[in-house]
Amino acid sequence: MHLWLGLLLCIPIVVIGISGSALLVQSHYVSRSLPAATATGSKQTIVRAIEGARAAAPQSSRLGRVDLSVRDGAPVTVQMQPPGRGVRSVRVFVDPVSLEVLSTREVQPRGQALGFLINIHSFLMMRSYIGVKVVGALGVAMILMALSGLVLWWPKKGQVRRAFLVRRGARGLRLYVDLHHAAGIWTFAVLLLMSVSGVYLCFPQTVTEGLARVLPSGLGSGEPVAGFVPTPGPLDADTAVASAVRAVSDARAVAVQMPEQSGRPILVFLETTRVGGATQPQILVTLDQATGDIGYVDDHRDHGVVENVVNFQNALHYGVAFGPVWQTIVFVSGLLPLFFAITGLSIWWARRRVTRRAPEALQNAPAE
Repeated sequence: MHLWLGLLLCIPIVVIGISGSALLVQSHYVSRSLPAATATGSKQTIVRAIEGARAAAPQSSRLGRVDLSVRDGAPVTVQMQPPGRGVRSVRVFVDPVSLEVLSTREVQPRGQALGFLINIHSFLMMRSYIGVKVVGALGVAMILMALSGLVLWWPKKGQVRRAFLVRRGARGLRLYVDLHHAAGIWTFAVLLLMSVSGVYLCFPQTVTEGLARVLPSGLGSGEPVAGFVPTPGPLDADTAVASAVRAVSDARAVAVQMPEQSGRPILVFLETTRVGGATQPQILVTLDQATGDIGYVDDHRDHGVVENVVNFQNALHYGVAFGPVWQTIVFVSGLLPLFFAITGLSIWWARRRVTRRAPEALQNAPAE
């Protein structure tokens, strides 16, 4: 099973892996392409940063999401929607200390290169409703290959240490086998996690329903932490963010969205500050702008087991689970199918040559 799954499916699996790594690089490039905020000193209020962005945006633009300056050197990003149909939104980057407008950029639609990569990785260039099923089936095949590879790797008694390493001086077939086995066992957990999360993303409803039959589920109470006292309204961006931070535990605000119409809630997005906590999905707190009351707290840490498992699959697969270290691991995992395809095909071809030579050696052996 391991051999024939690899021979028949190595090309599409390699294509999916490489395109996934390319998408991660593209995402990292976009997140790091923001202009640098170089001014030093105390950060100004969010309200003042919004005022600076309004002055730089087209007149009568509607205020959208405001991404806060979470790390040193990062700007405040204010999204503005100019009036008129078909007009693209504008992102205004503001230095949080000096309030200098660093740059403005139109929000570009998905480019051809990005769309091409997504089409390959998610649908293998097929129609979406067919391609997603094919990619999901390939994810199942990857799970089977990982599990069967673990069985094939399992060392005999007294050879455990050797099974994790490449033997010194190994060449030819022995080198290919050692590389394939050693790389497989060291990356087994990552490949299995990425394959399982990929299957979930292709069949989310089926997987969620299956998990709900055996695991507890729920979305939490939606209430702020015990003892929370709301800030009386009316709220501006700064007081709303401060109130939302107090409404949940161990979290920091990363974005805020102020309503343009009366009666709409303020949305504050936060991420956990707990060590080892996943940065996605973000925590959402809604507040009444007029009264300051908390409307709802959507904190994934209070969700049931099913919801946490589902959220974890998304965070793992998109490389946003545990910071840059996990992003690097996910990037490498996309290249691993190519490595296993090369070493696996080399093993198969080398063994075929050995089996072909064996009868010839017997025929040429001298008679007794």
